[in-house]
Amino acid sequence: MKTSGFNNAVVLLDKPAGQTSFATISKLRQLAGIRTIGHSGTLDKFASGLLVICTGGATRLTRYFLESDKRYTGIIKLGLVTDTCDITGEVLSEKGTCGLTDEKIEGAVSGFSGWMKQMPPVYSSLKVGGKRASDRVRAGEEVLLEERDIRIDRFDITGINGDKGEVEFDILCSKGTYIRSIARDLGEKLGTGGCLKELRRIQSGLFCIERAADLDSVKSFIEEGGSSSFIIEPVEALKGFGTMTVNETAAAKIMNGALFSRSDVIFHENRDSKPYTIEDEEKNLIAIAEIDIENWQIIYHSVFKN
Repeated sequence: MKTSGFNNAVVLLDKPAGQTSFATISKLRQLAGIRTIGHSGTLDKFASGLLVICTGGATRLTRYFLESDKRYTGIIKLGLVTDTCDITGEVLSEKGTCGLTDEKIEGAVSGFSGWMKQMPPVYSSLKVGGKRASDRVRAGEEVLLEERDIRIDRFDITGINGDKGEVEFDILCSKGTYIRSIARDLGEKLGTGGCLKELRRIQSGLFCIERAADLDSVKSFIEEGGSSSFIIEPVEALKGFGTMTVNETAAAKIMNGALFSRSDVIFHENRDSKPYTIEDEEKNLIAIAEIDIENWQIIYHSVFKN
């Protein structure tokens, strides 16, 4: 049984469609015997794809991964409007799409670019008065949500099936973007209505689905061994950050919450990222900090005491 590698690590999991994110995470916890576990964003039950899960001391890293951009592929069903903005919801209206051309669809999609306002679906996990909006709607309450700022960096059409009114897509967007809302808004823009038929998250920040493992593969790894590429050490997971290596004196100061001096730095590399990962001479991650190199000001975000 190989379970020790799951502690204090980032685990990339491929969630199956039809299972909640929490059920998937719970099964991972049981398989690997993980006591402390956290995630950097869930997926709807009907969606599949990448879950970035942090275990043990690495749960303190979730705040950094939550801010990451996301990439999705999927299918938008035009001509169908549901209360949840996806294929699983109650049908509110249906309309034919025979008059739609590829050019009209492509023109409408081109308007989804850059920063824009988005109205989240009422069936969402957003909190309203301390309670999920979806729970309030199911209880018969009227829910009023506010528009949010989101960013779409790329929205590519990868296929159009005019007979079925389906649009396949590949989208790169900011955190907090609801793809169900994009499906709804595209349908409104085309005058047909629309909802999300399929969704798969294939990237979150630096992490890609190709490196993730499904639960069966995790079980096989624990029982039989094999590739552990879906388990990532914290230092590797934060490779997009600036890096700094400090001497033994500085490491001791950091462990006690004290500031260290510039002369304690053995090496540093700035990657245009304000947060720095700080390592000791043995390459152990000991802290993440906001560091102003020019004025030598340090604010610790997290200190990892082994």
